[in-house]
Amino acid sequence: MAKKTAQTPWQDLEQQAVAAYREWHVWLVLREKELAARHARRARPGAARTTQADQGNQGGI
Repeated sequence: MAKKTAQTPWQDLEQQAVAAYREWHVWLVLREKELAARHARRARPGAARTTQADQGNQGGI
């Protein structure tokens, strides 16, 4: 399908803005999933190190 040419320069920008607005909720869901996965990857190794350190400190008490 051929792309329509805008009659004035701002109409192309306006069409892009409307398309971005319509896709905004999809972008938010994808970004939330990406951040949750990143958080899960960072939380696992840190939690294991903290648990090992706590176990080592309990032995001296």
